[in-house]
Amino acid sequence: MVALKPILLAGLVHLHLHALRGLAWASSSPTPQQIVRDLQARLSPGSEIVLTSDPGYARDFTQRFAIATPPAYVVGVKPVAVSDVQAVVRYSASKNVPFLATGGGHGYTFSLGRLESGIELDMSNFHSIDIDPAANTLTVGGAVQIGNVTAALLAAGRELPVGQCATVGLTGLTMGGGVGPYGGIHGAASDSLLSAEFVTGTGDILNVSATRHADLFYGVKGAGFNYGVATRLTYRVYPLTNNGDVMVVNTQFPGPLNGSVWELASRFVGRQPKELTLDFSLRWNASSGGMVAWCSFYYVGPQAEGLRLIQPFLDLGPLNVEIHAARYDSISSVALYSAESVGTIRGISFVPYSVNLYAIDPPSLISLFNYMNATMTGRPDLQTATLAWAQFSTYGFQLFPVESSAFPYRDVAVFFQYDGFGFNASQIPALDKFGKNVRSLMRPGSGRTDLEVYVHFGHGDEGPAAWYSAAKLPRLNALKAVYDPKNLFSYYNPVQRGRYGH
Repeated sequence: MVALKPILLAGLVHLHLHALRGLAWASSSPTPQQIVRDLQARLSPGSEIVLTSDPGYARDFTQRFAIATPPAYVVGVKPVAVSDVQAVVRYSASKNVPFLATGGGHGYTFSLGRLESGIELDMSNFHSIDIDPAANTLTVGGAVQIGNVTAALLAAGRELPVGQCATVGLTGLTMGGGVGPYGGIHGAASDSLLSAEFVTGTGDILNVSATRHADLFYGVKGAGFNYGVATRLTYRVYPLTNNGDVMVVNTQFPGPLNGSVWELASRFVGRQPKELTLDFSLRWNASSGGMVAWCSFYYVGPQAEGLRLIQPFLDLGPLNVEIHAARYDSISSVALYSAESVGTIRGISFVPYSVNLYAIDPPSLISLFNYMNATMTGRPDLQTATLAWAQFSTYGFQLFPVESSAFPYRDVAVFFQYDGFGFNASQIPALDKFGKNVRSLMRPGSGRTDLEVYVHFGHGDEGPAAWYSAAKLPRLNALKAVYDPKNLFSYYNPVQRGRYGH
């Protein structure tokens, strides 16, 4: 046999040792059954710990709304105390087992699909709601949903800026900033956050605020899911605007009028009243054989004032007009002809793409509309795709300095999103390809050279600079080194990519 050269022999030994280390790492990862046993020994007796293959998992645990690229769990854990959350975080760090905390079960970024063989940390037991009208504060558990909060606040004569979908978890919304109709008045949801009980990636339980761990508090308000799990949050709340009454006007415009709709919407940029929201949904209509524009207008003030503001839209001659007297907690139930219910269907495949618009360029939008209309004609697999348009006043967002929190986008004219709804898995590839093309057509008229996206609307391929802004990344990366040095929290549009070979 020909003798191996020393350098080649050394290389083979190196590769062999590397392979052995890989086998050792794999063998050190506990089986799902062992994870259950380990956590049963570490958590409070009232905590529920099951294999995801057990019937109890589907029955007792929060199931996801979006399933196009879901995280893959092998064990579900439902803790009853903050010390149990701490134990799960520490266990994950020591055993190389990934996990993700679940509140409402929303979140549709494709980055979640990188989590494999992990633990679902279901926060459902953290559902308390405590309102102090005298102090104008709201304290909630980490899994409280928006609809529960708005109903309780309305009964107490108070309000908080939140998103529109009632089933979204308030914690998740807040940790990404939190935009919605009342943002024009009070700013992002995170701007009203006063403090949070937080289990960090180092396994510590911290109470964070502007005066305690202020560096982390900055990160929690806009990028919080990168650093830990929020178990309790306290917010500043406000007396009801207009006694809680909201005018909602639903309209439908035929496709050929889309350019006129864009032109009128552009007139509000930089001068939109803080009480007014423009909420559009552009979708395929089988009856007309093409796209139509569903436009809803919310005005938190007297109906006569609201109608005067939107009269130019009404003068276009919409196909249909509905005027509703809604309340602070019921906007989503009537907006867009009650179409918000689509977003509350669990187990739907959802393909998102988004672009922040800082200007409204009617020619670009007309081209986009025409492209979608032509492409969807004769393509039933694409006809569930819609464009969502959320246009808020920037007044409330700009009450707070850019450096006050990790939330980066306070001057956005429109949060513009492609929503690819798939009712079976076979639609996903086509909807995904279509969405990429739509995003590429959105960008030229956005008013920015670089892609910028609200983190909760992200597809997952845009990157940290798009979600958090390049200017904020150095500070956010520095926080990771302190509060999550092992990158445990790295699956939801992360500041940094995670461990486990991803």
